Amino acid sequence: MPQKSPIDGASRTDVPGPATAELPTAAPGLRERRRRQTRTEISQAALRLFQEYGVDATTVDGIANAAGISQRTFFRYFTSKEEAALPAHQDFDAALEAGLLTIDPSGNPREELERVYQQVMQGYADNDAPQARSMLLVNQLIRKEPLLKAALLKHNATRTTGLVDALMDRFGRDGVSDLQIRLAFETCAAVVRVAFEVWVTRREAGRDDNLPDIYASARQLAH
Repeated sequence: MPQKSPIDGASRTDVPGPATAELPTAAPGLRERRRRQTRTEISQAALRLFQEYGVDATTVDGIANAAGISQRTFFRYFTSKEEAALPAHQDFDAALEAGLLTIDPSGNPREELERVYQQVMQGYADNDAPQARSMLLVNQLIRKEPLLKAALLKHNATRTTGLVDALMDRFGRDGVSDLQIRLAFETCAAVVRVAFEVWVTRREAGRDDNLPDIYASARQLAH
């Protein structure tokens, strides 16, 4: 069973931590750094086990044991084993939400949102950087694992509501229609999704294309 398998730094697969590609912020305190480190270690353990055994055969107990924590501690960070694979996407969304604060309320919603996405994408320009490696690995697993794909869809549904509300607040609920904001978000999100899929496909084929360049090309084609 997965929980009996030794998982350490010398394991077959080196799983990068989900580093955050967000805008500069104040340095976190010691307690927050420890919380982030624990979250990263749990996610790394989950990804290693998912790679080795598959999602179905991996248990929360197995992930907890591999991370050196209790089940109780696991559930303080994640609600399910599938969610433990998603910190890379959660960090991407956190960076996006921070970027929304730079939006010009007098600008075009779609153009402003595209600019923010492009800015966040720059954190993944280096394919060898931890955040790029982690995002690539997670998306490779999602393509193969229906349970992870379902977890990401659920995450995206929740995220969409929050981000659309944030956009509405930024542009002023009386100045821009909800239809315009929703269309801007969904259009941009579709281009981002395609950019991620093409990036994963090209990297698996051995190409060195990076995510921000692919996204920039996808934006041009979408226009």
